[in-house]
Amino acid sequence: MSQEKKNRLKKKYDHTVLIVDDEEMVGKSLGRLLNKIGVKYVYMESGQAALEWVESAKKPFSLILSDQRMPGMLGSEFLERAKKRTPDTIRYLITGYSDIDAITDAVNKGSIHRYISKPWDNKVLIETIQAGLEQHELIMENHRLFKLAKDQNSKLYKLNVQLKTNMEKHKVKINELDSQITELKARLKKGFKKRDYVNEIELLLKENNMLKTLNLNELYAALMKELFEQFKEIATRNGFEMPESI
Repeated sequence: MSQEKKNRLKKKYDHTVLIVDDEEMVGKSLGRLLNKIGVKYVYMESGQAALEWVESAKKPFSLILSDQRMPGMLGSEFLERAKKRTPDTIRYLITGYSDIDAITDAVNKGSIHRYISKPWDNKVLIETIQAGLEQHELIMENHRLFKLAKDQNSKLYKLNVQLKTNMEKHKVKINELDSQITELKARLKKGFKKRDYVNEIELLLKENNMLKTLNLNELYAALMKELFEQFKEIATRNGFEMPESI
C-alpha cells in the first residue's frame, strides 16, 4: 500500500481494529500489520473476553479480525453475537478451508462480511483490511448524512410552522387595518358639514377640566369682542364705518 493511501486513511477516520485469536503470536503478528498502515488495535485472546470489551468500549470498533477455531467460543459464534452489539463494525473471519460449513453459515446469517483463508498473504491481507476500513467509513458517513438530513428536515418543519403562525398574525393585523381604513373612508365621505364646532370645543374643554360652565359666557363674550375688532379693522380699511361697540 502506498504512503498516500495510508495517510488518507488516517486523516479520514480514527480507526481501531479488534483482533481476537487464542494464539498470542498470531494476534501480535496481525497487530504489526495494522501498525504499518497507522491503525490502532486491541488484542483479545478469547471470544468471551472480546465481547466484554466490545460492550464496554466507548467507541465502536471499525473492524474485527477473529479466528474461527478458539476454545470456549468459535469465531463465527463470537461475530454473530458481536454483530448485535455493534452492527456497523466490519467483521472478518480468519479460518482454514476445512471450516467451509461454518463460513457458509456465518455468511448466510450476515455475521461476517468476508473470510480470510490461512495462511494469508500479508500484502493481500493489508489491502483487504484497508477495504474493510473504507467500507466502515462509508457506513459512518451515511449515518452522519442521514442524521444531518433528519436535523435539517426538523428545522425546516419548525420554520414552516413559524412562518404559517406569523402569516396568520399578519393576516389578522391586516384585517384590522383594513377595517380602520374603511371606517376612515366612510367618515371622509360623510364630510364635516354637519359638525357643531362650538359644541365640540365646549365638550373637549369640559372633558379635560379646562373650563368650568360658569366661565363659558365670559369665553363667548371674549370671542365676540375679538371678532368685532377684526371686522371693524377690515371695514375701516375698505371705507366702511362700524359702530364703536356691540
